[in-house]
Amino acid sequence: MSERLPSLKALRTFEAAARHRSFAKAASELAVTPAAVGFQIRQLEDDLGGALFLRKHRAVELTSRGRQLSTELGPAFKDIENAWRAAQSPMEQSRLNVTGPTRALQDWILPGVSRAERDIDLQFSWDMTKEMRDLATGQADLAIRWAREPTSDLHWEPLLRTWFTPLLRPDVARYVEHPQDLCQAGLIGVDYRVDESEQETMWSAWHRLNNLKTPSEFALNCTDTASAVEVAVSTGHAAIAGSFLALEHLEDGNLVAPFETAVAPFSRFWLVCRKGTESTDSYRWFLDAARESGERINGFAARLRVYHPDGSEAALL
Repeated sequence: MSERLPSLKALRTFEAAARHRSFAKAASELAVTPAAVGFQIRQLEDDLGGALFLRKHRAVELTSRGRQLSTELGPAFKDIENAWRAAQSPMEQSRLNVTGPTRALQDWILPGVSRAERDIDLQFSWDMTKEMRDLATGQADLAIRWAREPTSDLHWEPLLRTWFTPLLRPDVARYVEHPQDLCQAGLIGVDYRVDESEQETMWSAWHRLNNLKTPSEFALNCTDTASAVEVAVSTGHAAIAGSFLALEHLEDGNLVAPFETAVAPFSRFWLVCRKGTESTDSYRWFLDAARESGERINGFAARLRVYHPDGSEAALL
């Protein structure tokens, strides 16, 4: 008797012959010849060291050993068949309700999701808002949130830390050789704080990191960083921005970063979900897509030295 397991093909052949009580019918089901069925059965019998069938004229009967093996194999092959049928069935389409700040979703997440290879059947519902949707009660499945540290009983994963550096049109940047020359181009002021709990703006933090006096005069002021980026393109003044807010203009060459120093807030973007859902295929796929898009954004920061406002080096993830 052989101690090794027989081939699955031989066991499948035996199961069919035992179920039909006929080598001919088993051969028809398996699309082989009766002789091939007989060969597989003999191989099993040789391995077992005993007969599985009693061969009679135009009929076969199971031996006691054959009945025992058939009893065990029948349900096992049924389970295999059911598993295969289930895998062939169309998967139920999943829908992810994603909430987050408008510009983060619009300029970073949505392009990343669109570019990512879709190996999963997903539909998306986008909720672009600064409101904190309640994930625990199902108002959203995933949230892109800006925070310094994780809070509550949700699952948090770091996604992206934004970076800010002076941006200028190329035709203007050629005349700005030193950080102190920026004022000649005219600064675009934005009341954007390094972190919500701090009073320092991005411009003041960047100047301090470069051992410069905090600017007190601005060519003009904007309500938000995204607007400052557009104004920098149209007017030639200097905006302090970066990351996904300026990605399109950096890619197209409309804006350049003339200096190597960038400032990054302590806060960053996180992907947040209900605990227990972080192991789902849809969550893992979305996380990979968002991070891959974030790596593309941070490619423009490869030559920059990125620091927190306290002077410590900042990791962009």
